This record gives sequence, structure tokens and C-alpha cells, in this order.
Amino acid sequence: MESGTEDSCSISVRSRTASINSQAYAIPETNVDASHLDDSSSEDPEDDGTSEDAFLDQLVPETSNAFLIGQPDTPMFDSSKYIFQSLVQSLNSVDFSEAIALQTRTSGLINSKSREIKKLVTDVQERLKYLETRFERGAKTSSRIKHNLKQFTHQVEQINAAFETDYPIEFNQAKEKVYERNFDD
Repeated sequence: MESGTEDSCSISVRSRTASINSQAYAIPETNVDASHLDDSSSEDPEDDGTSEDAFLDQLVPETSNAFLIGQPDTPMFDSSKYIFQSLVQSLNSVDFSEAIALQTRTSGLINSKSREIKKLVTDVQERLKYLETRFERGAKTSSRIKHNLKQFTHQVEQINAAFETDYPIEFNQAKEKVYERNFDD
């Protein structure tokens, strides 16, 4: 806990000012002549109430929110300054720069991995297309070889049958030699 209190005490409060001066947008306080705002069209100077307005203007020189707050010379409420200060106070407790750096690194890592995955997907798709064409060629070659083997087997059977009937003794001697042959070499 000591390190936490030391950290909170050692955190330097930076002087930051709002980027927009809200006083530039404040309604200026001017002494408005009440006779211009009076809806009555009386021309009698005593009915105007200008003497009463002058008395009130002397009594309350500013028409601000001072009577609500209880302080005689309180300036108008600066909302941007209040919001900025509350934001600064809330961000002082959290190390905002470290959070942004972590978010940036994480975003970069995710972006990098996303690009890597996209590249791998395109490579796999290209490899799959290549293997599909090789498989199709292999299947065609296999069926052609199977057809040729059937054809050659049929031709060999026809030749064997012809030799067996025409030359039975020589055929049996050749057959025995084939069976006795040692295939280990």
C-alpha cells in the first residue's frame, strides 16, 4: 500500500488547458435598457419604470448566477474546464499511456496475425487447386493403366491358350521353369 500512496503522491499534476475556451461562447453580460424590452406602448416617462430599473441595476450590477451560488462575483460555469479536469483526474489513477501502448501492440499483433492467416489461406487454396489437378490427372492415368492391364491380361490369356493347345510339351516345360525360378536375386 505504501507504493500505491507514494505513486499517487508522486504523480505530477500536469497543467493542462482546454483546447476550446468556452468563454468565447458565453453570452456577454450587458446592461439592457428595460424600456426597449417593455411591451407596453405608454409614452409617459413615469410609467416606463426606468427609475426602478436603474435602482435595481445599481443594486445587482451583474445578472449572473451569483445569487444562486451565494458568492457575489462568481464567474460563469466553465463546462469544458470541468469536463476536462474530471477526465484528467480519472486518467491520473490509470496509466493511460501504458493502456494505449498495450492496445496498439495488441492491435498490431492481431493485424499481423490476420495478414499471416490470410496469406496462409491463399497459399493453401493455391496448393489445393494444384493437388486437385494432379489428382484428376492421376485418376485419368490410373483408369487408363487399369484399362491397359485388362487388355494385356486378356491378350496374354489368349496367347497362353494358343501355346497350350499348339505346343503343350514346350508350354509345360516353360511353365515349370518359371515356377522353379528363384526371385530373391
